Amino acid sequence: MDPHETMQRIVMEASKLGVKFTAAGFTRSQEEMVRFSNNSITVVNRWQSETPTIYLASDGKRAACRVEEQKSEAISTVVKELVDSMRATERGDVDFELPKGPFKYSEIEGIYDKRLAETGTVLIDAAEAAINSAKNEGAQRVSGVVVSGSWEHHVLTSAGAEGSGKGTGVEITVRAFAADDATGQGISIATNLDHFDPAGAGRSAGRIAKMAEGPTRGKPGRYRVVFAPSIFADLLNRVADSASAYAVDLGLSFFKGKLGERVASDKFTLHDDGRLPNGPGSMPLDDEGYPSQNVPLIVKGKLENYLHTSYTAAKYKARLTGNAHFEAGIAGMVPAARNLIVEAGRQKIEDLFEEAQTGLYITNNWYTRFQNYQTGDFSTICRDGVFEIKNGKLGNPVNGLRVSDNMLRILQSIDGLSSERDWIRWWEVPTPTLLPHTLVKDVGITTTSK
Repeated sequence: MDPHETMQRIVMEASKLGVKFTAAGFTRSQEEMVRFSNNSITVVNRWQSETPTIYLASDGKRAACRVEEQKSEAISTVVKELVDSMRATERGDVDFELPKGPFKYSEIEGIYDKRLAETGTVLIDAAEAAINSAKNEGAQRVSGVVVSGSWEHHVLTSAGAEGSGKGTGVEITVRAFAADDATGQGISIATNLDHFDPAGAGRSAGRIAKMAEGPTRGKPGRYRVVFAPSIFADLLNRVADSASAYAVDLGLSFFKGKLGERVASDKFTLHDDGRLPNGPGSMPLDDEGYPSQNVPLIVKGKLENYLHTSYTAAKYKARLTGNAHFEAGIAGMVPAARNLIVEAGRQKIEDLFEEAQTGLYITNNWYTRFQNYQTGDFSTICRDGVFEIKNGKLGNPVNGLRVSDNMLRILQSIDGLSSERDWIRWWEVPTPTLLPHTLVKDVGITTTSK
């Protein structure tokens, strides 16, 4: 299927039915996945997909869907059904327009690697390298998944925007077991093979697992905590969600009404950079055809911006940020981050332990849940290696702990950042995040049920 012809058909059909603004998208991708368990390759899968998308906006109303059947007649039918649904929908509270093109989109360095578009045995080799390096660190069993792929994304709008981009990616998540209760996780993600390090991910997972042998039950309290990148990336994904003007609009943001206010430590700066060279989430344009941007979210503790689509920018009288992300359903487009970047500190990781003196080092987590989205009260279960910090050094492993605190208090209590940063993305962290180890004061820790 030709992307341009398909998108033109969508825009033309919507125009005939009186729709004011249409954004048509088309994504073509191919992916390969290798799973491994108990030190052996267990699954190898490959798949391809072609997905047109439709977003309609007219008289304050919106509708959107992905198209499964791609024949011309089917597209005409889908557009008509969407228009009919808009006619039956109450008028929205904001009239808005899609960004008026044309725009110029420059290429982004380092996000396409031809070698990854023709992977061959790359993933099997990566899995074996991770398994062997984890075992060399003391792991008895190693499991995980490695995925690579290539994509091309096209956008055409009735407002005169038209552009495309292409990229590749490869990532591995490794779980190592030194014992049933001694585990570690390692991650490597990249847009090209030169920056991909599966053996390093395996070493990290194996080393943490070996260190975590023989844990004792942790105690509740308030601690100085050094968060490893994997767990803090999960928390920062929730921070980015709360910085979405869509979440603010729904009343699901702990940043509502806080633009221009200090929401974090002055040591903390966070950007969303959709044009970052070598960025796993980089894209030349968003799904409304607006050029991607580098958006400062929190600068030295101050909340500078929300992420916007054309709808939320009109509602909040804000500038576009290039963050429109297609989502089928009534919203159609939501503001979403591309690459979250935390400004590095100046300390070594060991310096953070020394500064903490007494506390905890937490390497990973899962099942983050909010008790109150508006206030930011949350909890998350500590997973894999958790270690006491005593006299500025790592001590005994502990387990059975949960972080139970408030997002704003966590941000405001940041007291140190390492100079070394890591990229993190896995199923708990959907938005790729580049961040350091982070020291936070006075973190609430509770115990999980036995």
